[in-house]
Amino acid sequence: MNPGAFEAVDERLVSTLDDLLAQQSLAPGIVVNALFHRLVTEVLSVPESAADSVLAALPPSRSPAVFRSVASAGEHALERVWADRIARAADPAEAFSRFPYRENYRLLVEMELQAVRRQGTDPRHVLLLGSGPLPLTALCLAEQGIAVHCVDHDPEAIRLSAAAFGRLGAAGVTFEHAEAAAATPPHPVDVVLLAGLVGSDDAAKADVLGKVVTHLAPGGLVLARSARGLRTLLYPRVGPAALAGLTVVAEANPEVDAPGTDVINSAILARPV
Repeated sequence: MNPGAFEAVDERLVSTLDDLLAQQSLAPGIVVNALFHRLVTEVLSVPESAADSVLAALPPSRSPAVFRSVASAGEHALERVWADRIARAADPAEAFSRFPYRENYRLLVEMELQAVRRQGTDPRHVLLLGSGPLPLTALCLAEQGIAVHCVDHDPEAIRLSAAAFGRLGAAGVTFEHAEAAAATPPHPVDVVLLAGLVGSDDAAKADVLGKVVTHLAPGGLVLARSARGLRTLLYPRVGPAALAGLTVVAEANPEVDAPGTDVINSAILARPV
């Protein structure tokens, strides 16, 4: 891709962001869905090796933080609508089968589990921090017989997710309304999974992880969802400061570990020192 192509990507990204900012609501619908699809497509079109050129060309008023704020709001709105739809559906399984990003989550969790198992950990209990209104991660893990304790600071997210999962008959998934740092899982866990939007910066993430590692079973791992390259327009990158007191043992990179897919997040694996 030549410099002219980089400029075109930058212009299309900014145009798409402006169109999203102009929407009265980011709840899912024909226009909003199409705009987020366009945004993700542009992000995934640029390899990590070329991302710096695009990021450097963004105007200050359209910084990565602005992109992430819109992406976060859109993701939350999408999950709220679908969790409520599943909970109210006459056939909740059929309703859930139409969720547009179900396969993306399956591929993400598969990539993460492979990375965890390469470290010699076969997880049976996972603590999911920042589970959101529709925790697809928990469902993907539960389908493999892994017990998941979901924690979110938003009581509405917990209410919606518990209702949807109750209708789906998801076994082995529990819910807790709490700040991430105050989570109290019912068992020691093999993996603490920190969702990408938990913690406003690396210092906040470090504070959370410093408290919750006490719930790890011997040999347990922290898995912090991060982002690389242009994917940092959708999720924040986890820096070294977020992992203070931990030793990084591996990183799963979707360009390498899930090539040809629409997986956005990378995953950093670490152990307590």
